[in-house]
Amino acid sequence: MELDSHKFKSQKRMTIKIYRPENPVLKKYIECFYILEQTSEEPSAAYFTFPSIYTIVTASEKTETLVTKNKITTRYCSSNPIETNLVSDFNEPVLVSYEGVINEITTYFKPLGINPFIPNNLRCYSEGSFPDFSPYEDYKETMAAILSIKDPEEKIKALESYWLSKFRPFEDVLLTEVLTEMFHTDNINQSMTKLSYATGRSRTTINKHFDQHICKTPSQFKKIIRFRAAVQSRLDDKNRAGLSYSLDYFDQSHMIRDFKKLTGFTPKVFFSKITTLEKGLIKWMFI
Repeated sequence: MELDSHKFKSQKRMTIKIYRPENPVLKKYIECFYILEQTSEEPSAAYFTFPSIYTIVTASEKTETLVTKNKITTRYCSSNPIETNLVSDFNEPVLVSYEGVINEITTYFKPLGINPFIPNNLRCYSEGSFPDFSPYEDYKETMAAILSIKDPEEKIKALESYWLSKFRPFEDVLLTEVLTEMFHTDNINQSMTKLSYATGRSRTTINKHFDQHICKTPSQFKKIIRFRAAVQSRLDDKNRAGLSYSLDYFDQSHMIRDFKKLTGFTPKVFFSKITTLEKGLIKWMFI
C-alpha cells in the first residue's frame, strides 16, 4: 500500500514513494519499502542520512556507486545492469548523492527483521560501509527483473513475493529480550550492567549476539534509539517552545554531544534543516 497519494519531491528533484508491506508475515519484519526515481532532466540530488536502527537493502538499475569516507555517490552507468547493497553498520552521518537517471527500490527491515530472510548471520554480509549484497544465487537477477517493472504497485508486489519466498524461521531469544528491554521507555538509559542482570547473560554474550545479527554494539544501538526518540518527540510536539525531546538525555550537554556525533549538527541546527518522510521514519537533510 502506498502511504502517500502524492509524490514527495525535493526542489523538483528525485521522486520517492513509500509503501507499507501488505502481507501480514512481512509486516512483522519490514517497516516499509520505497521507490526512488530520478530522470535525466532533473538535477543531481544530495542529502545527508543519519544512523538508523533499521537494516536497509537497496537495489538500483544501471548505476555505479563510489564510496569514500562518509560519502556515497550513485550515478547512472549503462554498462552495469544492477547494483544491490546493504546498509547496516554506520554510526555517523553520510552524504548521499544521485547523478543522472536513477531507478532504485529499497527495503527497510526492522531490528532483527532481515534475519529470517538471509541464509547466514547478518555480519557475513556487512563488511565495509556500503557492501555489495547478494545472499542468494537468484537475488540480483530477480532484483533486475523487479526494477524493470513499470507499475510501482506491481513492483512492490513482486518484491514482497520474493522476500516471502526466502522466509525461514529465525529466533534469537536473547536479542528479542534485550531489544524489548531497550525499547521500553523506562529503560532507555539502562546500563549494560543492569541489562546483563535483567537477562541473566553476560555483557560479552550480549555483545556477540548484537555483532552477529544487528551489526552494532548495544551502546551504539541504544544511542540511536535515544536519538530517534528525541527526534520523534520533537516532531510530535513542534508547536511547543520547550525542549521536550531532551528528556531522555542526562543533561543538555549529553544531548548536544550525541546529536553532533550522529548528525554532525547541534539539535537546533538539525531540526531547522531536517526533512522527514512518513512520520519521521526516513530523515534526510537535502543540500
